[in-house]
Amino acid sequence: MIQIDSTNAVTVGLDLYSVAPRHQDALVEAIVQQQIESWLSSNFLKSASVHKSLDGVRVFTYSQWMHKFDYRNLSRPTIFTEFFPPDSHLLEVFASRSLSQEVSIVAGDRITHLAEFRMISANQQEMVKRASAELDRAMNNSPGLISATFHRSLDGTRVFNYGQWESQEAFEAILKQPGFNPDEPYWAGIARNEFHLYQVVHAYEK
Repeated sequence: MIQIDSTNAVTVGLDLYSVAPRHQDALVEAIVQQQIESWLSSNFLKSASVHKSLDGVRVFTYSQWMHKFDYRNLSRPTIFTEFFPPDSHLLEVFASRSLSQEVSIVAGDRITHLAEFRMISANQQEMVKRASAELDRAMNNSPGLISATFHRSLDGTRVFNYGQWESQEAFEAILKQPGFNPDEPYWAGIARNEFHLYQVVHAYEK
């Protein structure tokens, strides 16, 4: 079981892959057998997990590294030339809430919601402010929401929400709430949002 470090004693790495549904399982296998295997030999790695989207078109890895280590400088196995290169980011946590004391990543039936907010760097601080303000309201008014952890990218162009839910139905209910409804979202005017729902299929901790 992996614990998400919300103190920023580590650096978070996020690799986002787009993939055709017929190739999703092959990509997951390549990540597990090639990429994760090579990462495990690094003294800088703390943990890594692999997620695949329920709609079949996305895969992402969430990894934690020694503070300020840039994992993107590590070599990438040649098998990945067969897939689209990932969109890779270095992140730090700026807000996190959970029903339990820790935010844990574990393979299984829990639903993971990864929301990606894209913005110009001048808007990132405002996005951080708005997301932080909405976090308590989401946790207090969303049955089935287990945790939500917001990250900002170090390049200033992204904010990511790693949310955990008991079910897909519980997640869909929040989309009807004011501020989270896609027609009138709290990020209006400063960011563009894309999200997918995932399951954790592999988790590793050193």
